[in-house]
Amino acid sequence: MIQTDTNPLAGNQGADKTSCGRTPSLTTAALELAANGWPVFPCRWCGESAKAPLTINGHLDATTDPDTIKIWWTRWPYAMIGAAVPDSLLVIDIDPRNGGDLEQLVALVGDLPPTLTAWSGRNDGGSHLYFLRPHVTLTSTRLPEGIDLKTNGYMIMPPSIHPATGLPYRWEDHPVAPLPYGLRELLRPAPQPIKTYRSGSSSKATAGLVRTVASAAVGQRNRILFWASCRAVEKGVIDQIEDELVGAALTNGLTETAARRTVASARRAAS
Repeated sequence: MIQTDTNPLAGNQGADKTSCGRTPSLTTAALELAANGWPVFPCRWCGESAKAPLTINGHLDATTDPDTIKIWWTRWPYAMIGAAVPDSLLVIDIDPRNGGDLEQLVALVGDLPPTLTAWSGRNDGGSHLYFLRPHVTLTSTRLPEGIDLKTNGYMIMPPSIHPATGLPYRWEDHPVAPLPYGLRELLRPAPQPIKTYRSGSSSKATAGLVRTVASAAVGQRNRILFWASCRAVEKGVIDQIEDELVGAALTNGLTETAARRTVASARRAAS
């Protein structure tokens, strides 16, 4: 139910009707998005508050009802199109103005599969990558600067016109991909360091491998972890002590994603 009382324009009668001299009507695009299952709502198209919702309750007013959408875009024909992030999806928001770099993310998590992507009309490489949302706790705390995770709120949708450039947001149209393993691990809350290697539960030989990983010097951590993992594969104990090796690497400053990848490489190399 759209929470706009009896008047969907209530509280916004003074909204700017001008097009800022360049913005085409987006009524048809808003209706097409709604017909494809995206609940939409209008956002300001220029000025200091550009991209802000024009409806009373913001993205909570998003709808697929064509009559409501026609009323909104008749009132604000130049409004940018906002859409609530569906519960089934998440968005990786890459903002180059704040240092966001897709290549940096790929360097951390590995290649990303083609997926539905919206490119910003700012035309600076900014993009919104849509992935299927897994049923696990996710956090943006380990993402690089300028890259954010959106699991709620709203996004500006193509072909909205960017107020700074007059250029449209545009789709790179692929099916929405599942969240790839490397990115999923980066988005999970940082695990607590695994300290079982101190408990004496491992044999002396395997405990020595774990201690070596834990004490590896900066710049040698991946190499030492790889070496220790290869020795564990050769001894037939990698399944038993992988978590201990990874835990030792975590206490020494590696990320879980990087450590798991190194152990997996060792398994392949030693097999």
